[in-house]
Amino acid sequence: MESNNDHPRTLLVIGASEHDAAAYHLSGFLAPDPVIFLEAAGKRYLAVSSMEYGRAKREARAEEVLSFDELNVMTLARELKSGGRALAAAAANLLEKLGATGSPVAVPPTLSVVYADELRARGLTVTPEAKLFADLRRVKTEQEISYVEKTQRAVEDACAHAVRILREAGVSVDGTLLHEGEPLTSERLRFEIDTELLRRGCAASGTITAGGAQTADPHERGHGPLKAGEPIILDIFPADKTTRYYADMTRTFVKGEPGEELQKMYDAVLESQEAALAMIGPGTNGRDIHNKVSDVLHEAGYKTLVHDQRPGEPLQEGFIHGTGHGVGLEIHESPRVSIADEKLVPGDVVTIEPGLYYGGIGGVRIEDLVVVTESGCRNLTNFPKEFRV
Repeated sequence: MESNNDHPRTLLVIGASEHDAAAYHLSGFLAPDPVIFLEAAGKRYLAVSSMEYGRAKREARAEEVLSFDELNVMTLARELKSGGRALAAAAANLLEKLGATGSPVAVPPTLSVVYADELRARGLTVTPEAKLFADLRRVKTEQEISYVEKTQRAVEDACAHAVRILREAGVSVDGTLLHEGEPLTSERLRFEIDTELLRRGCAASGTITAGGAQTADPHERGHGPLKAGEPIILDIFPADKTTRYYADMTRTFVKGEPGEELQKMYDAVLESQEAALAMIGPGTNGRDIHNKVSDVLHEAGYKTLVHDQRPGEPLQEGFIHGTGHGVGLEIHESPRVSIADEKLVPGDVVTIEPGLYYGGIGGVRIEDLVVVTESGCRNLTNFPKEFRV
């Protein structure tokens, strides 16, 4: 989780590190309110409020911890009538004191426009550097990989709990699943998953427990009763509340017997995922992996963005998203396994999640989480791929 000191530019991040992955990754310090992180000439500085100062001195990875009092933030806030402008002005003053105002200051693309405007008004050249900041977090250390694995084990425990509920569920005359004498809804299954995650120190936001026709929309969270014979997609992607690292896994299930077309879709998605996993290794281009997945699905008779999208028209069915994405302090981060021209490197942690979506049938998605190694990849996902429950 160490930052890279080889980059040529001064780095500046202003943000609440509990919500700003760049601020947390660079400083190693969690705070609910904005902090100022600055790296200049290879030295890291962290400025925090007085109430955070003692903790920051103990926990932060910065070589020098400063208080907002030292930077006159309160005085600046009164003069400028803005707390946001005051933080940016304090950062500008610190840069000037360090003699670091002559070169461009690299900031994350998410930096507030209030901060950016104030910095530029004070004569600084501020440049949003998405790739630079993404690359700082991209290659995971062994410690970071262990954090992701810890979250992944919680994901699998929660998914196993959900599968037990599905297996034990009764089926009413109209095919509705029953749990404890009541219709089993997407909302109830999501509650069960999220509660299990909390018991394991993880917090989830957006868990998908969609069923039936709703599964044809990849990001539909799911609502209403679940039914036998229809696809049920569980997509679970929480963060550990201590380490802040995410994991991500999707499985598709059916209670009872799937229809012939649904089974055919599942088999095709699984085949495409296995083909992708076999390709992963250092130097492999994510675009080639995505194209391989698309080829397998296309040859099985399904539409893909690679083969069937027309210019200016969204593809509404088939394989309608990328193959995967990086996972770490954010659920979606670099690199992408998609049409993007990006080669994988050792330490990349990425999902492989092909899917198919058709309005009259539903959807199927299968997702594993892998780390790229020196010789190939290691699958961090231990959960089985069983369609019928």
